[in-house]
Amino acid sequence: MELVRYTDADLGLTEALETDPEVMRELGGPITPSELTASHRRRLQAPWWLTIVPESEGPAVGTIGIWEKTLDGETIHETGWMVLPALQGRGIASSALTLLIELARAEPRFERMHAFPPVSNTPSNTLCRKFDFTLHDQREFSYAGRTLHCNHWSLALR
Repeated sequence: MELVRYTDADLGLTEALETDPEVMRELGGPITPSELTASHRRRLQAPWWLTIVPESEGPAVGTIGIWEKTLDGETIHETGWMVLPALQGRGIASSALTLLIELARAEPRFERMHAFPPVSNTPSNTLCRKFDFTLHDQREFSYAGRTLHCNHWSLALR
């Protein structure tokens, strides 16, 4: 498995992920075409937005990344991941998160990584537990104009 920098050619992957009702079920439902364009632009600008490529030379099957977010007046580094529905449950997100944590630990600016999966997203919350993220609290967040009730997890990288 490898993580590859997200490029303009990955618009189709973002469309397949973020317009899919199953992938977006925990995030309030599929995004609209106008939201798709904005989402793609944000990923292109994020230096740590990556595609998940499970087989050498194979197609990308998901995305994972780290981006800056302001939380309680402080800049933090948030992570999140998505995998195409037909390939979920095969350990792909877990393998990708292993690689992302290794990369982040090698980057001095990342001292801690935060994740905010919706409370109802059992697979993502299970991944956070598996990787020894600490559960802090629950918070309300807006995502694509929708309010989500999320767990706040973090992982010390140093």
